[in-house]
Amino acid sequence: MNLLRHLSIMRRRKPTTYPLLLFLFCLYHAPARCQIQQINQELHQLPSIKDSVSLVNSLNQLGALYRTRNADSCFYYGMEAKRLATNIKYRQGQTDADHVIAFALFKKGLYAESLELLGDLLAQYQQLDDAEKMIQAYLDMAAVENKGISDRPKIISLFQKAIQAGKKLEKDSIMSQVYINYCSGNPDLTEDSVRYYLHKSREIASRYKDESMLIFNQLWQARLMISNGQKEEALPLIKQSLHDAQRIGNAKLEFNALVALVNYENNPQKELEYLYQEYEVAQKSGDKYLEIYVLNIALEVAKQLDDKDEIINIYIELEKALTADWEKSRKFIGDYVRYNAIENDNRLLSAENAQRTLWLAIISAAALIVVLAIYLIMLRRSRKAKQQIEALNNMANMQIIAIEEAKHQAVKEEQQRLGQDLHDGLSSSMAGIKHQVEILSMDTDDTHLKAKLAILQAEVTKAYTVARAKSHEWFNAAEGQQEQSFEQRIILLADSALPDSRYDKDIHIDDSSLLRVNADTRIALLRIIQEAITNIIKHAKAKSVGILLYEEMDKLILAIHDDGKGLGEQKSGNEKSAMGLQSILRRTQYLNGELKIQSDTNGTEIMVSIPLKSVVYD
Repeated sequence: MNLLRHLSIMRRRKPTTYPLLLFLFCLYHAPARCQIQQINQELHQLPSIKDSVSLVNSLNQLGALYRTRNADSCFYYGMEAKRLATNIKYRQGQTDADHVIAFALFKKGLYAESLELLGDLLAQYQQLDDAEKMIQAYLDMAAVENKGISDRPKIISLFQKAIQAGKKLEKDSIMSQVYINYCSGNPDLTEDSVRYYLHKSREIASRYKDESMLIFNQLWQARLMISNGQKEEALPLIKQSLHDAQRIGNAKLEFNALVALVNYENNPQKELEYLYQEYEVAQKSGDKYLEIYVLNIALEVAKQLDDKDEIINIYIELEKALTADWEKSRKFIGDYVRYNAIENDNRLLSAENAQRTLWLAIISAAALIVVLAIYLIMLRRSRKAKQQIEALNNMANMQIIAIEEAKHQAVKEEQQRLGQDLHDGLSSSMAGIKHQVEILSMDTDDTHLKAKLAILQAEVTKAYTVARAKSHEWFNAAEGQQEQSFEQRIILLADSALPDSRYDKDIHIDDSSLLRVNADTRIALLRIIQEAITNIIKHAKAKSVGILLYEEMDKLILAIHDDGKGLGEQKSGNEKSAMGLQSILRRTQYLNGELKIQSDTNGTEIMVSIPLKSVVYD
């Protein structure tokens, strides 16, 4: 049902028009005090706004101010705000612009489009938990439903939802409208319920000094008086409401007060006078729908009076209003086409952005996979290089140890040779000289010569003692240095492979156990210890390691133990660990020794037994 038809029906059915007219007013109500000044102020500030978000908010504010004054301007500013908010991706600004546009669509008779848009933005307000804007959306939806479909149960449900949402408000000024809307839109309310909600509306309006709503409450009071047969008492309230509306400059409220007077009167001439006043107010408001409505009612009244001059004048004004409305409608259609184009562009842009985002995600994922693959390849190469370097370091260390052992063996042999030469050569010569001096001393009777020979004999004896001691010292020192060198090699090997921060080490080397061991055997023992330590590092996950070397029953015993997880998994599935154990076994067999391995979940012990050969020293 369109506006003209709806109001024309109300004009012909005076007894029931009052509540519906009040309902129409309340749904369109917005405080009008200084509204024109606010619009002028916003328009004046608009060119100086540089910030895009502030500009969107100002455009939306202008659209909201034009809601009850000019639907075309309301739509224009809402559309401009939507376009700019979409460009800068300002979501809140887009939602507020949609609200302005939805109301403009409703005022232009596009009820389905308005309801769809209001439903979308209501869901967004619910997500933001913005109770005041939710309430305004409920009121606007009720207005659209009342004009377009007139689904009374749904309208009542919308008001009830608005009342529920109002419980969350701290500043509840809007609830004054909600309660009166509920009374206007729910004809099944009892008079007591109506008075209850009017009282709540009046209390809120008084608290916030909302003169428009207080005047509207006066009109409702007049309606209640009329319904109770107090028609004469109602007339002063209606006239007072008209006077107050004119005083505060609220055109919509003034219009509705005049409508109430038209419906109150039974004198066609008086009705026509009020209708002309309504027409002037409608012209000031810029609402062509109201102008056409008033002129149609005035035309009917003029026909009742059979006043041909008035009928002609009204037809002339009606033609002007219809022409102006057609021009505005044509402009609106152009704006609406632009609006739909913007919406389509936004949808296409969203689809394009979604596709672009998908491609970016695919490219990013591919790049990530490539980078990860490169990283894994580099990591694998790094590990291989590290293993190769570690193997080279181990080989170099063992070669250094072998060289050191060979050097110490050579030093030992050289010291033993020098000691033996000193013992066999110089000491023997000194012993012979000493013996010859003793014989000369015994054969001569010359006292003076005997004294000199005695001195010479003492010196020779002293030189012989020193030479003999030095030969034994060099011979024995070579043996001691060799054992000390081997123990240091084991400690150095263990410290470099097993840092003190991660392992507890217990190393014991029997000094006398290496007296009959040559350099080759020592190097083989070092390699066995190295293989065992490597296995412990890579597989055992141990915290404590012990190395013990001692002699027992003509055998050299090497025991290596740890507190790791044992060899159970390694024997069944670890080829590298098995290779390490095979290397230890081969070296043990090379030394004609025996290998024993004991392992469980508490750790592993490797015991190597090597037979010793007797060595006779000179």
